[in-house]
Amino acid sequence: MPRAKKKKPVLVIDTREKQPWEFDADDAFEDVVYRKLDAGDYSIEGMEDIIVIERKASVDELFSNFTKNKERIYAEFDRMQDHKFKIILIEESCDDILNPSAYYVNRKKINKSSPMMPTAVVTSNLTILMLEYGAHVIFAGTRGKAMARGILLKAYELYTKGLL
Repeated sequence: MPRAKKKKPVLVIDTREKQPWEFDADDAFEDVVYRKLDAGDYSIEGMEDIIVIERKASVDELFSNFTKNKERIYAEFDRMQDHKFKIILIEESCDDILNPSAYYVNRKKINKSSPMMPTAVVTSNLTILMLEYGAHVIFAGTRGKAMARGILLKAYELYTKGLL
């Protein structure tokens, strides 16, 4: 008796993602669709209320989110409260966050007077998202796309087995 062909997941990418990762040629997915997600940037069709990945390209973006756009990012995590898995995938290392002199500069391209301030802002807000919102923070460095792919495929596998 021939084995049943395993169904592949459909990747959902939020239409507001400015520079989305390219998955169209990835044969692990049945399809890649672009549509507005209520929260996050990446999910699997049918699992949008279970798992979501919020992608952050840099420490600069995080710092901006936690200062200029603080209400917006917290409102997004409020919308994720019922999601089982809320993942913040950061495309830099933890070392990058702990070295603000490498990224936090003013318009004159010199460090602000208190280089530890961005570290405190970013780490304290990530801690709040982890402890109060149940978010998982991943410092992916240059492997962000591969990690997102692996997480979403594993979540789909577990979901289809009734384990999520």
